[in-house]
Amino acid sequence: MTGISLRSKGFALIEVLVYLAILVTVSTASVLLLISLDDLLDRYQIETALYRSGTNALEQIMAELREASEYDALASVEDDAATGKLVLRNGGVTTEFAIVGGALELTIDGDNKGNLLNDTVAVTGFTVHKYDTSVGTLVRVKLDLQASVDGAVKDFTFYDGAVIRGDL
Repeated sequence: MTGISLRSKGFALIEVLVYLAILVTVSTASVLLLISLDDLLDRYQIETALYRSGTNALEQIMAELREASEYDALASVEDDAATGKLVLRNGGVTTEFAIVGGALELTIDGDNKGNLLNDTVAVTGFTVHKYDTSVGTLVRVKLDLQASVDGAVKDFTFYDGAVIRGDL
C-alpha cells in the first residue's frame, strides 16, 4: 500500500505573507498610477485651454489686421504689456483689442463682443509693436497668457504679425 501524505491543506504563514506583500505592491503601484494620470489630465486640460485660446485670439487679431485700412497709433498702446491695446480702422468700422481685467476684450464700433479667451485663461501681457516699412505698416503682437486648472498653472507666449493691407 502506498503511504498517505500528512500534508496540511491550508496555507503556510510564509505563503500568506508573500501574497500580502504582492497585494500591497500592486495596490500601491495602482494608486500611484491613478495619481499620475490625474496630474497628466490636469496638464493636458491646461495646455489645451491655453493653446486653443491663444491660437483663436491671434487668428482673430491677425484677420482684423489684414483687413484693416489704418492702424490708429494715437488710440493704440504700444510697448506696454500691462495695458496693451490695438485699435484698427477699416472704412468706418473701428476694431479694438484690449486687456480688461485679465481678459482680452474685442470691441467693434463701441460694442463689446466679449472675451476672446477661455474662462480658465487670463492675459498677463499684450504688447503691440508697429513698424513702418517701404511696403506698408507691419504690426507685431505678443500675447502672454496664463492658464490654471485645479491649482496647476502654465504660462505661454504667442507671437504673430501682419501687414495692414489697406496700406498697400
